[in-house]
Amino acid sequence: MKKKIPEQVEGKSLDCFKSVNLSSQEEATRFFERIKSRLLDVNRWNEITKAPSATFTIKDAFGRTMERLVQKGDYIRIDIPGPGLPSAKGYDWVQVEDIAETADTDGASIVLTLRPCADPTQDNTDTAHFFKQLATSSFLVEQKGDHIYLHYAGRNEIINTDNASILDNLRNFMVGLGAKMGASFPQWKALVEGLGDVENY
Repeated sequence: MKKKIPEQVEGKSLDCFKSVNLSSQEEATRFFERIKSRLLDVNRWNEITKAPSATFTIKDAFGRTMERLVQKGDYIRIDIPGPGLPSAKGYDWVQVEDIAETADTDGASIVLTLRPCADPTQDNTDTAHFFKQLATSSFLVEQKGDHIYLHYAGRNEIINTDNASILDNLRNFMVGLGAKMGASFPQWKALVEGLGDVENY
């Protein structure tokens, strides 16, 4: 399933890992299903991280909040700590590019891939995110036998200073620079750790 993670071509990459061993394949299968449902329950990601973090909200193309598990094509509105994006009312936006699942007798896997996009509620076509549209965020969860493997993969992280608004570009440069210097690592690390936390299973 690693081939489902977009290739690193340009800019910075970021990886977070966690692995868990369960007492049996049956237990691991149950835990995998639990992780999968929590991974797709994007509206509650901030409850999993248990720390001051970004909040994520599933939206449709009209900006309506969707109270359900995320689906391919959905938009996700992100409210990150710190200065927001002026042209997008203070938010960053990504779209669910893909949700790929596999299953066989040995185990199962799921990959969720997000990509920066324009604010779907506005006519402005500029990318409403501090990284360019080339960037992706992917979450891989694999179950093999009694083993669970979690991987967050940020790829092609290039600061987005191509927007029409100078204020947007200034904000994106500051936030993107912070992210490239490691400010976003605790956010994704906390989410990976929270998803794979057997104690709260």
